[in-house]
Amino acid sequence: MPDRSSSKLLRALLPLLAATGCDGCPSSKPYTPYTLGSATPSGSPPPLSGVAPGAADAGPEAGAPDAAAPPRFAVVPSVPAPAGGKQWPLEGGAVVAAPTGRTFETGLLLDADGDGARDLVVWARSPDGLRGELLLAPAARPQALRTLTALPGDLAAQGCTPRVALSQIGPSTLAFDFAPQCGADRRAASATRWLAVIRLPGSAAGAGAPPELALELRLRTPPPEEALSAALEVADRDADGRDDLLVTIGLSGALRPFPAPHPSPAPAGAASELRAPLIFLDRPAGLSRDAAQPGETLRALAASLLRDARGKATAPAVAAAAHRLRRLNAVLCADAAGGGALAGRDAARAGEALVWTGAGPVRCGEPGLAAAIDNAEAVAASTRGAPLAAVAALDHGAEPRTKDADKLLAKLAPPAAATAVYRTAAAPQPAGPGAFGPLAFEASGALLVRTAQGVVRVDPAASTESATDVPPWPAAIHAGPAQLVAVERRCDAPTLLALFRSSPDAVGEMEVPLPLLRSQGPRARAASPERCAGTERLPFSPLAASEGGFDIALGAALVSIDLRAAAPASSALSFPLTTPAPQGAARSPDGATLAVPAAGGLLVATAGGPARLWSGGDLAQGTACAPANGGARVACVVGAAAVIFEAK
Repeated sequence: MPDRSSSKLLRALLPLLAATGCDGCPSSKPYTPYTLGSATPSGSPPPLSGVAPGAADAGPEAGAPDAAAPPRFAVVPSVPAPAGGKQWPLEGGAVVAAPTGRTFETGLLLDADGDGARDLVVWARSPDGLRGELLLAPAARPQALRTLTALPGDLAAQGCTPRVALSQIGPSTLAFDFAPQCGADRRAASATRWLAVIRLPGSAAGAGAPPELALELRLRTPPPEEALSAALEVADRDADGRDDLLVTIGLSGALRPFPAPHPSPAPAGAASELRAPLIFLDRPAGLSRDAAQPGETLRALAASLLRDARGKATAPAVAAAAHRLRRLNAVLCADAAGGGALAGRDAARAGEALVWTGAGPVRCGEPGLAAAIDNAEAVAASTRGAPLAAVAALDHGAEPRTKDADKLLAKLAPPAAATAVYRTAAAPQPAGPGAFGPLAFEASGALLVRTAQGVVRVDPAASTESATDVPPWPAAIHAGPAQLVAVERRCDAPTLLALFRSSPDAVGEMEVPLPLLRSQGPRARAASPERCAGTERLPFSPLAASEGGFDIALGAALVSIDLRAAAPASSALSFPLTTPAPQGAARSPDGATLAVPAAGGLLVATAGGPARLWSGGDLAQGTACAPANGGARVACVVGAAAVIFEAK
């Protein structure tokens, strides 16, 4: 556990770390460390250090260093091996020979064992560069090579070209960076960047004591639209005379189809790179991660989002910022609510949880963070006059809603008690999940019921049901030759996916990422945060279909899927919709009212009017609901009948 001096220091450091997620925050000067990006220019990765040359100092509110403090350590990068890489000369004429089957690539000459003579710390690689060891050749015994650490065998990324860097980042700290470069096509999507921190022995260890591996860090390759970075800084953070380690994880870019980061100035979480720290305190038994971070920084960013959500000028950018903060939480924290990360050494195929330390995946211990982000997004949507978007944010379901969120939901969509006023004798034709339903109101208020024998017209006022010559509408959702098949939540995809067939005779299904993270949308079944629930097909409500694509609702989240471009795309949809309402959709005949399952009830909303959350009676068992014009009535399939409901 961290001591009190550490906690005090962390509180002082928190404004700086929070500011790293808000490049445009007022009165802040960004702290700019050397970073280890997941996509770097050709050549070796940048050196590891605390501050890049010429970087501006952080402002006083960011915890600027005292003027009397010693200067930061100047990073010492390694140098390439002599020609051929088979031998490396030391001072005094001694020569170190590379082990059989290995070639020296890059190394440092420094006193690594405290005996006063300069030793060689060198990376020795295999011919393909995908295997190797970090070796120590003591000046006193040049041929007595000692392995400080070796690249784990499961990290060899076939088809990738490795780039390595070795640097001294502190008086007693070395850092080694192994970065597979897999090209723009990302052929090796599971390629993992590996960082090793080596601690040199202190004076108390005595002359000749060897360096030791202090920390391993793995950064899995993110999706192509994102970049993951790490910055390392060495400093005595708890004033105990030992150098501690700050690892700042940065996430930039945005998953498709989310919008790119907002230009500066922007709300917290909307900057070009969002960052959060891992702090490792030097203890006699080794480095110990401080449990206060990154949780404190993530909470601070969520609090900043809520402040921005209440301002009319900043509220429009909060939704995108909230998505990015959820994404950082999922990428960094194995226990992120709804993240579904897999625990274990590799966290393979988790879809997220891209950061791993030598002690295992990072657990942030922030069970209320997802609900706080949802609440901030909902407040922002309410501020900008988008009540359905606010309800959608509160209905993500990854965590229970807070009392404040329940109050906001009740304000946005007041509860209404539903009562059944008519039950049909006609049996609606069954329709599978995600199909156009068998019910549709007419402008007159009569209800059409698609049965196996044809379409029946129901006049609830006269309590009559009669056959019609209205042609049955199709259940399948078609946009030209394309058919929408399903919406899935999968362990290996960070967003929800819409599946469609390009034509009736097409082999296989195509995927379109939706603007909802995997932790969002309806939840078919509960799952432990650290165990992915497998592939789930999620319920959705069809709203419209045309030659250009589909409009659907996942709970209260409205999504448009555009098939007109060569690469199908999706985007969030605003209410009211402008597309015509087909029969069987979850909309009224005039298209101005929709009725979708959300927040534990049936959300009935009319353009220009209030939204209400219906519940009660048989409505909980209702499916394929359709509203009448104005939203005074809703019809749903309940068992083998259609039931018309009113609400008070």
